[in-house]
Amino acid sequence: MRFIWFLVFWSVIPFSAQAGEEDLYDFLWLDPDKSVYVLQNKIYPKDNSYYLDLGYLINMSSTFQDTNGAQIKGGYYFSEEWALELSHMKYSNTDNGTLDSVKVVAGLAPFVRRPLSSTTLYLIWSPFYGKINTFNQIYYFDWSFGVGTGTYQMESNLDTVELKTEDRFETESYTPVQIKTSLKFHLNRNMHLGIEFINTNIRTNSPKNPNSKSWDQNNDLIFNIGVSF
Repeated sequence: MRFIWFLVFWSVIPFSAQAGEEDLYDFLWLDPDKSVYVLQNKIYPKDNSYYLDLGYLINMSSTFQDTNGAQIKGGYYFSEEWALELSHMKYSNTDNGTLDSVKVVAGLAPFVRRPLSSTTLYLIWSPFYGKINTFNQIYYFDWSFGVGTGTYQMESNLDTVELKTEDRFETESYTPVQIKTSLKFHLNRNMHLGIEFINTNIRTNSPKNPNSKSWDQNNDLIFNIGVSF
């Protein structure tokens, strides 16, 4: 008889103690003035590490050009959140259909300023990290921001547009202010994929104001792959 009561007792207790989904977040037993925080362990620490990336870029600011190119960059994290990064980008430009249409209608080439290359030293701040769980696989990522300056080479047909002569491009050099934001997805401890957006600001003249300078900008979207060590 005692053995039967023993089986009944242990068969009933698991069902009566089972918690529903709504009970998962029921913390009434805690002091109401207290907060609960969940801390993540950093699977891929960055302190005292180097990285090297190769990327494909698409320029998003050229009205009359199809502009893409390549990027190579490397950096060093001297702390978990801060790094120095050196980036070089090379652009390739081709005339698009919009330029051809304007030439046909106006009989003259429109004003075009297009990027050639960029070399920038950035200060990188990486305050956010997290993970995505999908298809039973966890992917870890870092979200960073950067600001930098260096040299920015462009070319334009400003002189020939003003004189209304045959189209000819002249090289221009600027000291830009560049800001960017990046997402880096870790494939493993040594490899990662990334996407970043770079906003480049320069002071330059235009056909409307050839004798004075104002701020102009270019935007680039970059997809890259890299290694960390």
